[in-house]
Amino acid sequence: AIWLKRKIGVSPKICRCWLSGVFHPWGKMGLQDPLLKEAPVYDRPWWRVTHALSFMTGGVTFIFGTYIYYLPASDFLSYLSAWLYIIGSVGFLYVDVQEFFTFTENRWLRLNICMSMIGSALYIVGSYGFLPDVAAVDPEMGIQGFIWGSFFIGVSQAWKLLRIQGDGGICGSKDNATAACVEGGACLGAWGFFFGTILYWYSPVEQLQLVLKFWMAGSASFTLGGLSLTYRHAVMGVC
Repeated sequence: AIWLKRKIGVSPKICRCWLSGVFHPWGKMGLQDPLLKEAPVYDRPWWRVTHALSFMTGGVTFIFGTYIYYLPASDFLSYLSAWLYIIGSVGFLYVDVQEFFTFTENRWLRLNICMSMIGSALYIVGSYGFLPDVAAVDPEMGIQGFIWGSFFIGVSQAWKLLRIQGDGGICGSKDNATAACVEGGACLGAWGFFFGTILYWYSPVEQLQLVLKFWMAGSASFTLGGLSLTYRHAVMGVC
């Protein structure tokens, strides 16, 4: 800050604010951290931006992928819906892989994240299985991929909520409450798809509207989790 004062003639206080990113709209996302070599990777801008963006991509593409089922059926829309699910599932997997290789100190936390990672990978398999040409060959791939993927994610996210509860309580602080919104949103999203897909598997076509309600509720919950994560990164400046 003193060096900047000599060079550009402003006070050290202003220089410190500039260096900390206060004057940048994305300052709390960590855009100041490239200047700090010792900053942990999860405080760096690329990490937080891609972390939040990937989560949001998963939730939003799931909403649109589900909404397509309300439209008159066609091969084009079936392919579009499946590809939207594939893109969203890749977004979820990116978040899990990113966290798995970032938070390496606690083996139980890594195991917890690994469960979500397995679930997201199964979502990709399940989404691929809903492509019409794939479903024609193996109609079980999409269904089983989403059932088991949802199970792994649902259990993993419930475990994360228990960890938050044991660390001061879900309502113990704003940090815990917003973290619970992130993990709880993903938890509800997974169980929405779990029960919805089981219903899709066993129920007649006439029950599709009920299935879609489960899937849409699950997609909205995933999106809520993504919005909560974005709020934590952009507004609160935490992971």
